[in-house]
Amino acid sequence: MGRALRNLVVNAIRHTPSDGAVEITGEVREGEARVTVADACGGIPEGDLPRVFDVAFRGEAARTPAGARLGLAIARGIVEAHAGKIGVANTGPGCRFEVRLPC
Repeated sequence: MGRALRNLVVNAIRHTPSDGAVEITGEVREGEARVTVADACGGIPEGDLPRVFDVAFRGEAARTPAGARLGLAIARGIVEAHAGKIGVANTGPGCRFEVRLPC
């Protein structure tokens, strides 16, 4: 799980401008442990949101520098291996990634 969360945090930092913020929160609610990573990346095109966790998905060039194509797919694999779910949505100035794991 450490690697999955590290991948989300590193991506958030990489894609947030220097004057932006990355926020990481955790809670237990409704029988689930939830961790969210919110950034100020400017958002992901709506059409790309369903595919960001696919292996080798590139999206727009500004969001995916060379060599950065497996981090989200690895995060999804790890989370799902622990019977969890991972998702992403555009919120505020960027994106919000959420990991949900059963308690």
